[in-house]
Amino acid sequence: METIRQLEALWGYASLCAALPASEPGCASFWNAIGIAAVAVFTLVVLYLVRRIASNLLAVRASKLRGAENARHADPTTLAQYKADTDKLLDVSAEQDVAERIRKALAERQAREQRQHSGAGTQEGPGKP
Repeated sequence: METIRQLEALWGYASLCAALPASEPGCASFWNAIGIAAVAVFTLVVLYLVRRIASNLLAVRASKLRGAENARHADPTTLAQYKADTDKLLDVSAEQDVAERIRKALAERQAREQRQHSGAGTQEGPGKP
């Protein structure tokens, strides 16, 4: 009940101040509150509009990026035409011994490194007589 009486008193004050000119000293707080409320509503509306515009611009940009990304890739029939046959790459025949191939590659590497080290010590530079 008390709240209703406060609202009725506030309504009477607002009606009185709305009828009087804005320069009336007794209504300064009313007009200040009205100004602050108007600025707050205007700011909220502007922020809402900016958010909507920004989200639309971002959606258009994302759509363009998706289209550009799709244009970069070939269609499925072209991809199927140039698909690599990976089964042949990893196929190791049963007659080849993998361990033997590794030993052979290591021996070749060691021989190559020994030739490089032994050849480096015997070469003469251009400044030596």
